[in-house]
Amino acid sequence: MTGTTGAPGAAGPGAIGRLRRWSRRDDAEHAPVLDLTDVDEVTLTLLAPPAPFQGLRRRVVDQFTILSANRCRLARSVNWGPLDDALNQIVPVTGAGRVNTVGRLPPEVLVLLPVSTLSKRALVAFDLTGPGGSDAHLMPYGTSVALQGNLIARLADPLGVPLEEPARRMVDAISRFRPGRLSGNYPRLVPGRGRPLRLDAIRTYLEREAELAVPVSRLRRWQDLVVDAERVLAAALAEPFDPLSSAETLLLAVGELWRDPDVPDGRDLAAVEGYLTGFTTWIDALVGVGAAAEPVLTTVAEYGRRWEALAAVTLDPYRPFLIKTSEELRTVLVRGRPVLGRSGPPWRQLLHPAALVDVDSGGTGSYHVSIGTDDTSIELDTPMMIDLFGDPVPRTYIEDVQRNREVYAFYTTDARRPPRSRLVVGLSVSADVSRITGAIGVLMLLTVGLSAVPVELAPDAVAVITLPSSFAATVLLTRERSSLAAWVLGPAKTTLLALLVALAVLAGLRAAGWHAPPDSTPPAPARPVAGTDPPARPAGAAATVPAGPGGGTLEAL
Repeated sequence: MTGTTGAPGAAGPGAIGRLRRWSRRDDAEHAPVLDLTDVDEVTLTLLAPPAPFQGLRRRVVDQFTILSANRCRLARSVNWGPLDDALNQIVPVTGAGRVNTVGRLPPEVLVLLPVSTLSKRALVAFDLTGPGGSDAHLMPYGTSVALQGNLIARLADPLGVPLEEPARRMVDAISRFRPGRLSGNYPRLVPGRGRPLRLDAIRTYLEREAELAVPVSRLRRWQDLVVDAERVLAAALAEPFDPLSSAETLLLAVGELWRDPDVPDGRDLAAVEGYLTGFTTWIDALVGVGAAAEPVLTTVAEYGRRWEALAAVTLDPYRPFLIKTSEELRTVLVRGRPVLGRSGPPWRQLLHPAALVDVDSGGTGSYHVSIGTDDTSIELDTPMMIDLFGDPVPRTYIEDVQRNREVYAFYTTDARRPPRSRLVVGLSVSADVSRITGAIGVLMLLTVGLSAVPVELAPDAVAVITLPSSFAATVLLTRERSSLAAWVLGPAKTTLLALLVALAVLAGLRAAGWHAPPDSTPPAPARPVAGTDPPARPAGAAATVPAGPGGGTLEAL
């Protein structure tokens, strides 16, 4: 783009020497949109606004809808204020004559706008809408990698610790690495939760994914070289350890150097070691600066786990506008104790499971969030907010709350709020379903208990006792409205199934003779044998004498 002071081709005596409102390399009359997507100052200011422009992103509204036990939909809308003041200050007439706004912007400007900071994962059902429902185009991942490196360099320059070429190549490699390269292609190499990657797993990954065969001795030397830098970056981010973060396991980023078009020697082991040395030297220099370098270290560590989603958006710089996104996330459901130090019996935790919702509330003037579910048979309890380590967070910054059995929402503008936190949302089935399931469970428990008692059961009693089993079978065979309800009712249905199996086993044992009553029929009297005397009758016993030929008996003392 270039700025001009004349108006060639304009009619009228006052056209000569008159300044255009704006101009660019092509004809302004046929190009009514000012394209600023290649102006890094604009993009980086919107990405990390300095103090004068902190209010550009005014409001963020997140709406979480738990669709099933596996899917959760996040609908986000970001309200931006007018950009005319910022653009007029950022894009003045420069010595190169890149653009000339002359204090007035055109009615349409094309910029790269930060949409959200996303974790490094595949996007599912992602949708993006620009101002007024217009199209917005998500930039390729490589564009985000380059701009993230430019941002880190911009933050480091004022500290007197410039991002030199070797360190810059490692910064870009950290941003470029995606955990799916390892976890998706080589799941057996992924360690358990919270455990670091083994050295042999890193060596196998580099050899298979990057075709980089590193001897064990050299790899061990590289690990010793970067261990202090890894510790510094992990402490700056202050989040639970992630072995697949390329900022906390820096050797994973080594496999991305050969993908950088500016690195011609990405598979040369000596050159790779030089990049690692330059990066660790740069980190040591930042540590020497002190607290002023914390934003730089935090940003580098952040891009080991997440990336900036940027969209090309055409907007009116003189009006506020709205950017909307929607995507599907994986539903995180837990049983047990998701909150550290939370007291309560284990059975209550099992009967009251919860969903974990990640909340990104930083960097805006105000933040609104709501959580609900599409399944009307599922009810929500009042959520508890925890940090990423599982410790409860004081909710003093929440200014307004709306809650009922189907939705929970809160609003905040307090700057003390944590940038990232989690909501532990308790889940339960509706009252009618829980009452019916509980009643059938009690009946089945009594039935199994009575069946195990060693007493004789009359036929009608057996029928009454086995009647609850039909109710239990009906509950077990009934399909829930969603997989979320099936997951919440999982322990209750498992209990009913165990009681039903126990009742069937007891019924089979009784049929085989277990707990059969003893035979109480008296033995028949022995007939006297001819020529022998009848058995003596005890004294005082009654004797039964035939009454006569008509039948009947008489008793004689």
